[in-house]
Amino acid sequence: MGEIARILRTHLFHGVAVGLVVASLSFVVVNLTRGDTALEIAIARHGTALTNEALVEQIRIEEKLDQSLWIQYTRWIGHAFTFDLGRSLVSKEKVADLLWYHFRHTLVLSVAAMLISLVIALPWGIFCGIFPGGSFDNISGLVSSALVAVPHFVTGILLILALSIKLQWLPVAGFFTSRHLILPAATLGIGLAAFSSRVVATAIVDVRGALFYQFARMKGLAEARVLLGHGIKNASIPVITFIGLQTAHLLDGVVVVETLFAWPGIGKLILDSILARDIPVVQGAGLLIGLMYVAVNASVDLICIVLDPCRRDPEAIR
Repeated sequence: MGEIARILRTHLFHGVAVGLVVASLSFVVVNLTRGDTALEIAIARHGTALTNEALVEQIRIEEKLDQSLWIQYTRWIGHAFTFDLGRSLVSKEKVADLLWYHFRHTLVLSVAAMLISLVIALPWGIFCGIFPGGSFDNISGLVSSALVAVPHFVTGILLILALSIKLQWLPVAGFFTSRHLILPAATLGIGLAAFSSRVVATAIVDVRGALFYQFARMKGLAEARVLLGHGIKNASIPVITFIGLQTAHLLDGVVVVETLFAWPGIGKLILDSILARDIPVVQGAGLLIGLMYVAVNASVDLICIVLDPCRRDPEAIR
């Protein structure tokens, strides 16, 4: 329990620090881009035809954009510490409500993509790990490298052309039914599977070469029994760690995929908010993503402690 408490304290501190750094960088980047924030907000609210100089000045004063950037930033930080992320400059909605609505869609997409990835990567990687160096393993390495090299938007476009336009099995874009989830989740999941399958294969090879595994085989136990009873659990630790690291890859791809398939997730919200210079939303999204990274890392550490007794009691191995 002491190790778990230490990890939770560490990640809690990291969560606050990372969230503030990411949100601060988001504020700086948005304000360093060219253009007039008040003008962009006026256009986003009322359209180009209705935007005039008087309206722009009115918005500048109403939203306190005429104040210095330092005052705007410190005001936001003060509100953030009271869990008040402010309101969108465009829609006037609470930023927390906007983030929650869009984050739910991103969470659904991310979980679906990860499930597709595991369904593909686990059997693929285990088979390569049992028969390393064979023809299937070599071909799998080439296929994995090719899939990793292909950008998400290329994979998405190919899936649209094949499954939506050619075969007309699935809708091109939207989020109205569960069928709309398949293409964006598959686009992300295929790329994740390419990474994960090689990690799984390497973990299986390492476990099968370990002394405890060889000892179990010398006792006359069948390969399948040793693999299921001892191999999978021990091989799962590096795999779970890698899955946690894949969160960065997943969040990076979400922006492109959500935009391509018109999926109303956090990635599309960030892109739209940057274009509209909706600074409170960009800052809030940056804070949320920073906290997500830390939460995933903390979860991975806790799962590894459960699976690895040596990490629960480091003194036991001395």
